[in-house]
Amino acid sequence: MKLFAAIATFVAAALGVVATPIIVDARDAETAPAGFNITSIGVNGSGCPLGTAYSVLNPERTAVTVTFSNFYASAGPGIPITENRKNCQITLGVHIPNGFSFGIATIDYRGFYQLDAKVTATQQAIYFFQGQLQQATARSTVTGPIPGKEYL
Repeated sequence: MKLFAAIATFVAAALGVVATPIIVDARDAETAPAGFNITSIGVNGSGCPLGTAYSVLNPERTAVTVTFSNFYASAGPGIPITENRKNCQITLGVHIPNGFSFGIATIDYRGFYQLDAKVTATQQAIYFFQGQLQQATARSTVTGPIPGKEYL
């Protein structure tokens, strides 16, 4: 059985933020049932133009790391409003053995931000499974000044 799960939409919304790269790492391979595996990975959005997102599956095909090399938002004088907000949707095709259901075990976010005084940046992820109405949202907000710092 193949189920395409739209897992996450990442939005980097900011006034003066640079947040690159962002790494998404979903992993818990030791608890995956026999026969479960990730069959396909897709990325699409303004924060992950073609050729700027890279994915690596673990050998068991039960966990994936996605790295974005061009996922950033910025704002300020002379910067178009379209650069204030970026997104990237990750879709996973999965094979689930009969009798099992699944969820997301863990997600890690990593990146860099730099903010002027009184500038606020928000990183948000929305998780949902195709065909389901229920979704979950994770959001973090930081306010400058921040001279450049890694976050998790």
